[in-house]
Amino acid sequence: MKKNILLAFCLILLASSAWSQRKMAFMVAIGKYPPGGRWGNLSSANDMYYIKQALLKNGFLEANIDSLKDEQATRAAIIARLDAFIQKLQEGDIVYFHFSGHGQQVEDDNGDEVDGYDEALVPYDAKAMYDMVTYKGQNHLRDDLLNEKFTRIRERIGKNGSFIVLIDACHSGTASRGTEYRVSRGLPTPFQSPGYTPKEQLKIGGGSAREAGFLNPSSVNLGNMIVISASSPSQVNYETKDANNNGVGSLSFAFAKAISNLKEGENYSLLFEKIRAQIQADIPTQVPMIEGNTDQLIFNGAYSPKVEMLTSQRWLHDSAFTVNIGYMQGVGNGSTVRILDASKQVITTGVIQQANPFQSLCVAAKALNKQQVYIIELDAVQYGSFSATVFIPNVAAKETKLLELVNQLKQKVKDYPFLQMSENADMMLEVKWVDMQTRMIRLVDMFDSTRYVKTYTANANLTEDDWKFFMEGIKRLARVKYFRNIQDGGALAQGVKMEVIPRSKPQEAGDLLMKPLDLFDLRITNNSPFGVYFTLVNIMPNNDVKVLLPDEFEEPQDYFLRPGESRVIEEVQVDEDTPEGKEFFKLILSRSPMDLRGVLNRKKTRSAGGSMQTFEQVMDDMFSESVGQKNTRSSMSKMKLDEVGIVTTGFIIERKK
Repeated sequence: MKKNILLAFCLILLASSAWSQRKMAFMVAIGKYPPGGRWGNLSSANDMYYIKQALLKNGFLEANIDSLKDEQATRAAIIARLDAFIQKLQEGDIVYFHFSGHGQQVEDDNGDEVDGYDEALVPYDAKAMYDMVTYKGQNHLRDDLLNEKFTRIRERIGKNGSFIVLIDACHSGTASRGTEYRVSRGLPTPFQSPGYTPKEQLKIGGGSAREAGFLNPSSVNLGNMIVISASSPSQVNYETKDANNNGVGSLSFAFAKAISNLKEGENYSLLFEKIRAQIQADIPTQVPMIEGNTDQLIFNGAYSPKVEMLTSQRWLHDSAFTVNIGYMQGVGNGSTVRILDASKQVITTGVIQQANPFQSLCVAAKALNKQQVYIIELDAVQYGSFSATVFIPNVAAKETKLLELVNQLKQKVKDYPFLQMSENADMMLEVKWVDMQTRMIRLVDMFDSTRYVKTYTANANLTEDDWKFFMEGIKRLARVKYFRNIQDGGALAQGVKMEVIPRSKPQEAGDLLMKPLDLFDLRITNNSPFGVYFTLVNIMPNNDVKVLLPDEFEEPQDYFLRPGESRVIEEVQVDEDTPEGKEFFKLILSRSPMDLRGVLNRKKTRSAGGSMQTFEQVMDDMFSESVGQKNTRSSMSKMKLDEVGIVTTGFIIERKK
């Protein structure tokens, strides 16, 4: 009997061992490039030291950490060693890939990039400049090839595995005097042939050219991949200093510090916030990036519940910072917040001192440590100029069942300071009978289009969930109204121009007239002295709003205009069913990538009998309406906040022949 128990125990151990998650790493660090390639030397050896120590501390075995350094790391050697590494992987492994070295944008060679450039890593034998005779970029390690290798890794480890990629390199750079006195990991100019001009093509309703991308899944069985880059594709990635004043990659150092203090149950979302805080405390203008499902636990195949976090985005000093929320989410000057640390403990309070449409300045009641992660929770909200009017038609007194719902709706509207009831309103909440046993509440916009509908039996009342359902629609319509009326301007808009260029013969002076299915080009030109990220938004005559660039498959960081750059979006087509009226294109400019798709895009109109799919709920119900204690520094009220610029153009739609 004991022998059988022992045998069973051994089998359990063998089964456990077979399914245990191994931790495997592949690292490339190039600090010394050969003379003649025009690449400066870097502190990548120090990156390797910090990263390796952090990995060992988190359960990686030295035997499972493969690496290539300096002259070992040619393009061919990286590919060969990576292929061999992939062959060793198995189901459920935790995999870490690291690259420290130079990075560069290179001329797109297959038309799959939304900005006209591939991102590439720079192996030891890659040169910085194009030469028709000796070098045409053949040794650059393009993202297309990396995508193939990374997809193979994800296939090997399967859905129970985890794959994290750290790129401590520039994807490209912008001209900056900072490169004169600080080590950067890239060049200010992309690698391209003479005369190369990138183009972005978009057809409204037809989508744009698709970039392959690291994260496009080809199978539901792929392992989750997290990609963290030191800077956006348009930025220089600067080195920083450690405690001994030695150079080290900003991302490698921030990652090693954050991961060395890893707590059980932390996910990649929180890890990234710690990394970003560390990098931007030293280099405020550098914008690190993360892609992938960040709810996965660090070095683990499991996932944590999804939690939306509002965090500080850019520090102005130790008690003033920007947050990515503004009037478009219903927040105005005077809104109060609670400021929490990463463990969700309240540290202090703050006040929104200057609210812009999408970003706001928040001032804390006390000085904070800029290297720490802080979570911002909205408390009391002052809606400022964000407002809307609602018409609720009266019903006959004898219609007691309808009257109950009407009175409940009117009382709810009174609870919201940004809502007013009016007979000349932006929208209507109508209550009516569907049949003898069923009542209906529907939210209708000013164009008599039903947006949200809910039905009730004869005796049912309006619930809190029902009201949240309608408030989602009310806030959306209010955001669209506010967005439509935002005036052009802002420091970032100076020098940026957007033009509609009809494909038909030029029209005479006056408003530009277009018909359904007409073709036109959009030309965007940046004549300012600094680079800007941009989002392109289309507002139809009936107030339907769509973020055109980036679309749902693309990343906001890919849309960047360098100083002096002009981009032409070719063959845009007027929708066939566009109603008559004025159609607008609004260009939203920002210093860091901004994702407005969740705020503005409407995926599907809700109908009485249909499914209830709508736009991503960004800020709704994220705050309480209770009035909290306001803490403010009056000296901060005049601080300028020029984080966003607006440029608008458009034309009039005529449906008559």
